[in-house]
Amino acid sequence: MKKLFIVVSILVLAGTSCRTNKEDSTMTLNENKKISTLYHERNLDDVDKLLSDDFEGVYYSQGPKPNTWTKEDHKNAIIKFPNIKDSILIQIAEGDCIAERFIRTYKDADTTFKRVAVQFKQIKNGKIISSWELFNPID
Repeated sequence: MKKLFIVVSILVLAGTSCRTNKEDSTMTLNENKKISTLYHERNLDDVDKLLSDDFEGVYYSQGPKPNTWTKEDHKNAIIKFPNIKDSILIQIAEGDCIAERFIRTYKDADTTFKRVAVQFKQIKNGKIISSWELFNPID
């Protein structure tokens, strides 16, 4: 758990440029939370409404090297893995950033896994422009 906290802290400090000045924000915190929550519903029809065209995602699963994904990669993952369900445990909004802790569950005939994740999203003009995730398997 200590490693998870350290890695997440590094990601937040190194990668985010979230604004906290209300004058700079075009969306309310509740609107940003709603956008982030819809993202976790994994509806293919919502992807173009939720992600900016230049969306950039980074996630850490195992090992120190990050994996990246784009808006198109996100669409393909929804199609390829339709049996994924996200359950948000906590969601915090500050400026144009959302921080979440959630559980991702995948279940089909042959495979089942559950992972806890921490995710930070930056939202600009009503669309998610970036996301940083850290996954950890649940024993």
